[in-house]
Amino acid sequence: MRLERVGRSLLAVAGLINAAPAVGAVSVAFARSTYGVEIAGPDMEVLFRHRALLLGIVGTTLVVAALRPGPRAAAITANAVSMGGFLVLALANPPVNAELTKVAWIDAAGLLVLAAGAVASRRRPDPAP
Repeated sequence: MRLERVGRSLLAVAGLINAAPAVGAVSVAFARSTYGVEIAGPDMEVLFRHRALLLGIVGTTLVVAALRPGPRAAAITANAVSMGGFLVLALANPPVNAELTKVAWIDAAGLLVLAAGAVASRRRPDPAP
């Protein structure tokens, strides 16, 4: 039971890592500094804010799933695709700036936390009495 609790905590941490960019939905300046890119014009602002909103939703689902086993598999999958997808895109399109490289490292660490949480949070059968 203790291992499952640790796993759920790790899932919550991974969810918070993925949800952190949601601040960019409110603050375009946060997105600029986090990603090190120029967000020129209202069209790009809308796109970055929408991206931030989606990351917030995906990350929040994992935090909720850490407490509720029903949506856990779907939330783990969505977060793995989100973080892993960014890594693939960053690696497939070099060179990326220093800020994006840092985001890629954070996502790599988030994937490790997510994987550990997914394994540890699995319910195990109760030992026979």
